[in-house]
Amino acid sequence: MSGREGFAVWFLAWREIRHGRVRFGLTAALVGLVAFLVFMLTGLAVGLGDAGVSGLRRLPGAVVVYSAGAERVLSRSALPAADAARIAAVPGVTAVRPLGQSMAQAKGPNGAFPVALTGTDGAGDGIVLDRTLAPEAGIGQTVTLQPGGVRVRVAGFADLGSVQHTAVARVPLPVWRRTQPARPATGVYLVDTDRDPGATAAAITSAVAGTEAVTRRAAIDAVPGYAAETGTIAMIRGFLLAVSALLVGTVFWIFTMQKEASLAVLRATGARARLLVGSYLLQVAVTTVLGVAAGFAVVLGAGAAMPAGAFSLPGSAAALSAVLLAVLALAASAASLHRLLTVDPLLSLGRNA
Repeated sequence: MSGREGFAVWFLAWREIRHGRVRFGLTAALVGLVAFLVFMLTGLAVGLGDAGVSGLRRLPGAVVVYSAGAERVLSRSALPAADAARIAAVPGVTAVRPLGQSMAQAKGPNGAFPVALTGTDGAGDGIVLDRTLAPEAGIGQTVTLQPGGVRVRVAGFADLGSVQHTAVARVPLPVWRRTQPARPATGVYLVDTDRDPGATAAAITSAVAGTEAVTRRAAIDAVPGYAAETGTIAMIRGFLLAVSALLVGTVFWIFTMQKEASLAVLRATGARARLLVGSYLLQVAVTTVLGVAAGFAVVLGAGAAMPAGAFSLPGSAAALSAVLLAVLALAASAASLHRLLTVDPLLSLGRNA
C-alpha cells in the first residue's frame, strides 16, 4: 500500500470515528469492561495460584517422594530416615533432601498467626519467616509453635512464599520434628536427578516400598484446591474472551449494515476494496486498543486495593491477555469483510441489493 493509499485509509477511518464518536466510544467502553474482567481474572488466577503453591515452587528438587497413601499432600506424608539411602541408590538420583511440612500455629509478641511450617536440613534452632509475616514478630524475638509448644527465636525473613494460602515459616528439621513427635523422621524427600523426572519418579516408586514419587509439577497440581481454583478461573476467563469476540464482531457487523449506502457510494466512485477493508480494520483496531488500555488502567487501580497475595498481574500475563483480546476482536470482526467486499454500487442510486 502506497503512502497515498495509507493516508486515505487513515482519513476515512478517522472521519467515521469522529462522526460516530458516541457509538465508537460506547463500543470501546464495552470492550474496556470485558478487558477489565479478563485482566482481573488473570490477576486473581496468578495471585491465588501463587498463594496456594509458591512455597513449593521455591523448593529444590525435580521429584517429590511421599509415603504411600498420603494422596500427594505434604502434611500427610511420613517417611522413615532409612528411606533416604534407598532413594539415593536408585539410578539417576543425584541428591536427596529431607523435608518436613505441616500446618502450625505460631504465637509471637503481637498475637497468634498460622504458618505452613517447613523443616529443612540446617543447624541451630531459629525460625525464618516469610516477609509477609514481618508485622507479627521481629528478628530476635521468640515465637511459640503449636503443636509441641516449641519456642524458637526469629532468625530473619525471606521470600519463602505460601502453601494453601498460608505463609511459609522455615526451621531446621530437628526443630520441626519436635513439633511432630508422633510422626516418623521425615515428611517427604526432595530428589535431584540427571534423567527425566517422570522416569526417575517411577523408578523410585518401584524400588522403594511404601513410597509414591511424582514430579514437582505433579506435586504442585496435587495441592488441595489448587487445580479446582485455577481451573475455574481459567474457564471463566475463556468465556469472557469469547464474549469479547462476539461483542466486537456483532457491533461492527451492525455498523457495516448501517452504512451500506455510503459504502455503495464509495464503490460507485471507484474506491478500491482494500481502502474500505483497511479503514474498517483500523476502526476495529483503534476501538479495541482504546478499550483494552482503559480496562488495563482500571484493573491496576483495583488490584492495588486488593488484599496482599490475592492479586498479581505480571507483565507477561497482561500482555498475553491483551493480545488475545485484540486478536479475537479482529478475527470476529472479519465476518463483516464479506459484506464490505460485496456491497452493490447500485445501492448509491437507490436500488435494493
